[in-house]
Amino acid sequence: MTDTVITVKDMTDPAYRALRLAPGTVVEYRGSLADSHGFWIVQPCACKHCAAGVVMGRAATRYELVTLDGQPTGPQHVRHTSVVPRMTEEERGHAGCYVSTRVTAVHLRRLLRSAFPGQKFSVRCGRRDAKGLAPYEITVSWSGGPTRTAVATVTAPLLATYGNSAGRRARRISVSVGGRTHNGTPHVYAIHLNRG
Repeated sequence: MTDTVITVKDMTDPAYRALRLAPGTVVEYRGSLADSHGFWIVQPCACKHCAAGVVMGRAATRYELVTLDGQPTGPQHVRHTSVVPRMTEEERGHAGCYVSTRVTAVHLRRLLRSAFPGQKFSVRCGRRDAKGLAPYEITVSWSGGPTRTAVATVTAPLLATYGNSAGRRARRISVSVGGRTHNGTPHVYAIHLNRG
């Protein structure tokens, strides 16, 4: 597999500058027309210059902005560098690659309650040892009830999935805490199981 390297020449090529946002995408305009800054919906520019270029077979490189209720009163012939797509709440959650250890502990606590109803578990971030509190580690403690192997079957996917021996990565999770949804890979290096 070879890496793709973009050169300055490539960036001036019309195909590189071709429109990438689907018509109907909500964007924030940050171009040179300060009075028009704000949120708009993009569609391919339909001015005479752009329309003629499309007829000639050139890649479209400019947008036309319409209001959020569909009125065509916004700027035309807008560069792709002047607009930024508005992220949805779901995309904001996916923007972070990792879910923090604290949020992962909340997720694990819910998984354990679901898997072993009635059993009390203590799920704590960090592990106290001679060197102090280790970051990115979770300790699960409980008395009686399920075996270590049974609990490990619940905790293991938060560390790695073993379907592919070349890349053993943890399965992505989605956790709602305090009204916000966190999506990503658990940021956990180890999960310690202490059965009393």
